[in-house]
Amino acid sequence: MKHPPTAFDEVLTPGGEPREVYRNLFERLRESTRAQLQSINHQLEAAMREMGVSFDVDRDRPWGKRPWFCDLLPQIFTPGDWNPLAEGIRQRIHAFELLLRDIYSEKQILRDGVIPVATVLGSRFFQRPAHGLPLPGGSFLHLSGVAACRLPDGTLAVKHHYMSHASGMSYMIQNRRVLTRVIPQSFQETGIHSISDVPTDILEMLRNHSSENDPLVVLLTPGPLSPAYSEHGFLSRRMGIPLVQGGDLLVMNDEVYLKTVRGLNKVDVIYSRVSDQWLDPLVFQRDSVLGVPGLVHCIRKKNVSVVNAIGAQLSDDRALLPHASRIIRYYLGQNPLLPTLETFWLGDIDQREHVLANLSDFTIRPLYGERILSGGDRSTPCEESLAAARSTILENPAQYVAQPRYCDATTVSFQKGERHRRHQDHILFAIRNDADSVSICPGALTRVATAESGFTASELGGGGKDTWVQVDLHEQAEEWDATPQTEFQIPSHGVTSRVAEAFYWIGRYLERAYDLAGMVGVIESLELEELNPTERMNYRPVWNKILPMLESAAVSSRRTISSPEGRHRLTLDTAEPGSVVSTILRAVGNAESVVETLSIDAWGVLSNLREQFEEAKFDPSAPADVLAASSRSLCRLAREMIPQFFGTAERSMLSDDGWNFCRIGQFIERGAITANAASSITSTLLQSNAQNRPTHALEIRLSAFLRLLNCRDVYRRVYQMRIEPEPMLDLLWKNPVAPRSVLHCLNGCAALVRENENSLSPPTERALAEMEHLIQAILSTDWSHLLRESTAASSGKSDLQIHSEHLLDRLLALHTVICDSFLNHQVLMHHETRPLFPN
Repeated sequence: MKHPPTAFDEVLTPGGEPREVYRNLFERLRESTRAQLQSINHQLEAAMREMGVSFDVDRDRPWGKRPWFCDLLPQIFTPGDWNPLAEGIRQRIHAFELLLRDIYSEKQILRDGVIPVATVLGSRFFQRPAHGLPLPGGSFLHLSGVAACRLPDGTLAVKHHYMSHASGMSYMIQNRRVLTRVIPQSFQETGIHSISDVPTDILEMLRNHSSENDPLVVLLTPGPLSPAYSEHGFLSRRMGIPLVQGGDLLVMNDEVYLKTVRGLNKVDVIYSRVSDQWLDPLVFQRDSVLGVPGLVHCIRKKNVSVVNAIGAQLSDDRALLPHASRIIRYYLGQNPLLPTLETFWLGDIDQREHVLANLSDFTIRPLYGERILSGGDRSTPCEESLAAARSTILENPAQYVAQPRYCDATTVSFQKGERHRRHQDHILFAIRNDADSVSICPGALTRVATAESGFTASELGGGGKDTWVQVDLHEQAEEWDATPQTEFQIPSHGVTSRVAEAFYWIGRYLERAYDLAGMVGVIESLELEELNPTERMNYRPVWNKILPMLESAAVSSRRTISSPEGRHRLTLDTAEPGSVVSTILRAVGNAESVVETLSIDAWGVLSNLREQFEEAKFDPSAPADVLAASSRSLCRLAREMIPQFFGTAERSMLSDDGWNFCRIGQFIERGAITANAASSITSTLLQSNAQNRPTHALEIRLSAFLRLLNCRDVYRRVYQMRIEPEPMLDLLWKNPVAPRSVLHCLNGCAALVRENENSLSPPTERALAEMEHLIQAILSTDWSHLLRESTAASSGKSDLQIHSEHLLDRLLALHTVICDSFLNHQVLMHHETRPLFPN
């Protein structure tokens, strides 16, 4: 192995002094103590977690994804470095756009023998169905990325293409946001370009690909299992467009529709972050569940635009990198402004032999993705790993390329309070303005290796730096178009059924956790009060009866609220499906699946709640007093932070169908818990009925019962009397203003269902009719009569018990009505619906 060349240092000169452009920032950080740097690092990580910025591949963190790492020291490009780099990338994108247009039409470059036919037509990314498909704006590439690195001699070169999927754009913006939030003083007296308008520029570009005045634009994501899902959520949130998965869309009458809780909305433009091969199972991979069956047919009919166009991924094939210079010369008649990092395609026998003879000097990558077979982290590979890599290459050499191992510059990185020397590269992003014009975003995602990984790629554990592009003093300021928009209307695009369902369960789970935490907290307080044994025995029979129900009766549970160990388990045992922590985790899991629709402040509350429970330790073997103190503390935390989430969301989020379904779920859960509790207490009430008057023991039990439901004070304010069965049942079932009342919850649900709908649709009418029938059944119930006349039925149950359970069953059945009416979206096919492929 040859002696490795010395990497170019972005920050320090060969003499070890900071370069002039970094001097002030570097000196400020160098003067900070390790404790100060570590504190800032923790603030950055906390800010990233609070904003939901993550990139996780391994899924090895049960409490959440790996937060994105952002370095304290930014990467700075001077105009002298940036302008040639941007111009070179603009040239390259133009050339590869012409390549794609040619390949999917005449294939003239292949006929002329400029590049090998097998490299193109044999590519996994070459999509034959893309031939002849209409192109949005007449182009394939509208939003592109190009990875660049600085060679040992200081020259900037192209390393990889990400032209079809500009992955990493949100991290570029988030790096800037978090630095300005945590260390704003670093931006003083810095003349750098802003990147805050990039999402708006993308949205304007997407909307231009529709002739509609108010086009519906959506961002299609593979879903929460995608490592970059937080990026998809951020971009959709900043652009104000729905983030959708394949199941949210359907094809009907040659058009693509979005399934919302109010019906179907026609989709005009799709910004796809799904690989071409998964986009349409009728055309590409038949087993795909990520795409939309019939989508290609709709594109062919010119009823929807997909950006970037299908087939664009061919430009990302690494087998084309060795031919990049020839492609630029062939189509543009120009010499490349940016060199391409020396790349060897191992499908060529001569190149393969050269690489295998010097394997330790190269980084071996597959043609697609970020996986590295060998090298890439500057460590010296052992003979065993080299032999394994050589064997793998020879099995299918055409699927690999090789690049020099020592191609990345190094930088100074501050990680865990210490200064390190790490290597880095950059991804620059471009947005197409029209058929012949491309703008380069004045920033980049600078990827930096972290302590946990020697690789820069995010998929391999790399982090990032904020990237500053200095303003050229001679640069002309952009002219501002002050012409007011004369026509303005609020878009009428609805919330998807999937998003509404996630919000619905967020509301249900958080209400369940809130109520359960309240019950545990009340029991712990009662146990501390000075009660005599008789009073204590009268409290305890009602405790376990009113615990919130699980979704399935088949779920195994060891729930008990009668002992410190049981209450601790009910609070903090993740293996207990009905515990406070399990319920909170379900709520947070649903929130993560729609994090793009949550405000940062609202998500921050939930993220903080999860972290607080993460720090607590479940230890049922601890002494009883320790268990009780832990349960009290955590339940108090849940009781404080769950209302904080609802309050924060009310003030920082749109009151649209998504948030309305969160409140509907909250009302349904609260009503169900109340109805279940009221039904469970009926046998106790009948004991007093047999004695014709309430006993002292019964009064103690009813007092504990209302206290567990957090409505004892409400009862006293309404009735101003001792707790008796009949007024208590009236309060729990029929009182229109008591927050815990079933009637109050149903009225709240009905009001939210009616909201924002001028003319009621059939699903809305059906749901409202069911709610109204149940409301009338509750209002017509004579609890006094049932208490007086209650007799044992043949099943052993009294009329009071039978009627209470009947109302409970009807309330629980509302869940199915709501799901069938709004969430489990059904498409009614009728005689006007045309088949997808007519004869």
